[in-house]
Amino acid sequence: MAWIWMVAVPGAVLLWAVSLGRILSSPAPYCLPASARFLPPLRGDRRSRHVLLVLAHPDDESMFFTPTILFLKSKGHNVHILCVSLGNADGLGNIRKEELFKACATLNIPAEQVKVLDHQKLQDGFHEKWDHGLLVELTMEQIQLWDIDTIVTFDSCGVSGHPNHRDVYHGVSKLLHENQQGNIEAWELVR
Repeated sequence: MAWIWMVAVPGAVLLWAVSLGRILSSPAPYCLPASARFLPPLRGDRRSRHVLLVLAHPDDESMFFTPTILFLKSKGHNVHILCVSLGNADGLGNIRKEELFKACATLNIPAEQVKVLDHQKLQDGFHEKWDHGLLVELTMEQIQLWDIDTIVTFDSCGVSGHPNHRDVYHGVSKLLHENQQGNIEAWELVR
């Protein structure tokens, strides 16, 4: 069983390194409209951040964001997770939610810094269209609750192309556009 980690962790780190390289080397993030570009990562300052990862489903933290989480934690940043659905398309939402909390415990993210929503208008599925305004409202609640100054989420293609991932991106993009104070910085995970 240990061999799985020996293969999965280096693979995830390689994926993260390639993504980070694309972010840092390209003037315009891939697949992102010019009107909705996110800010460059952490602007080079050294202060500790309150970072919110906005995810669509339980398992997104493991499949896409683990290297980012490990990097942020290694730099002393305080990581919070908002998962906007149970990921219940196959009826396994409660199991997936439990797995998310276990993964977060492994990543040293306290359970009280993890929020999983089960909103009737934000149900998992390839044919579900999520309300971007509702995503703004629910994300803003967590930003205020946890005093968030940095957001990490998917790119406009949803990294894997999943429509729920793309809706999360568009919800966060809308939030940033509506946040006139400009006090929230955002990163996107580029596929």
